[in-house]
Amino acid sequence: AAATLISLKDWDAATQALETFRRSFPKHALAPEAGSKLAAIYLEQKRWGPAAAEFERIAATQSDAKLARDSLWQAAELHEKAGARDNAARVYAQYAKQHPQPFERYLEARWRLAQDLKAAPSTPANIAREAAAMRELRDADLRAGAARTERTRTIGGLAALALTKPLLDDYKKVALVEPLARNLKLKKTKMEAALQAYAQASNSAAPEVVTAATFHTAALYQDFGKAMLSSQRPKGLNKAALEQYNVLLEEQAFPFEEKATDLHETNARRAATGLYDEWVKKSFTALRELRPVRYGKNERGEGVIHEIR
Repeated sequence: AAATLISLKDWDAATQALETFRRSFPKHALAPEAGSKLAAIYLEQKRWGPAAAEFERIAATQSDAKLARDSLWQAAELHEKAGARDNAARVYAQYAKQHPQPFERYLEARWRLAQDLKAAPSTPANIAREAAAMRELRDADLRAGAARTERTRTIGGLAALALTKPLLDDYKKVALVEPLARNLKLKKTKMEAALQAYAQASNSAAPEVVTAATFHTAALYQDFGKAMLSSQRPKGLNKAALEQYNVLLEEQAFPFEEKATDLHETNARRAATGLYDEWVKKSFTALRELRPVRYGKNERGEGVIHEIR
């Protein structure tokens, strides 16, 4: 009866028949098939939550290891599609625990769990948990050897990028005020730590990570130059001495602005190869600020691409 109703696309009646069959004959040889048919019906009806529950049931009762693994993954994705984040996180955690192979999907499960931590309220405990998860993702990819793929490199790189945030925050906390020499040295040390972290992220070679790291590195150089120009001036300078001091500051800040420009241009040149993500776009925006005469175009056009080759 259920099979006939399915052929007629009478989904509600077919669902009722299958559920009745499964309740009435739980040990019947066809009981597992009832679950797969119900999952197919729920998918047809776009009822993602019930479909996810059926795939969880299939994963728990399936003797075929690959089918059980794939069913559990599909259950997690369907819970996510249904907006049931807690259920999705529960199943992704179960998947990661039970199926360390294949490595790419295992790391993907852990990445999605890490995204939940990122979206959680910004408490010290949650921030620490997120950082720990990102370190584990970064290190797991680096240790994977031949199991690494383009996607795992991307995840590892994005995790490494996420770990730069506290370093950047530490850099921003240092104000260039008196005693200026000490604070300038400290701020530069903090900047170099962040730059090293961005360079490590770039080693993933994943395009979206490289463009992001390039943009952030350029922005950091640019910010350091601006911080120098807006730093607290020594007290007691007369007008002439202050003008001379300002000239010296500009000379010291200029190389940082030039470095920022070079890096943004490196990013912008990637557009000519077809790589035009949000970070390349942001580099174009930054170049319009740094070099308004040369890059003062609002559109992505051949002229802009030609200029920066």
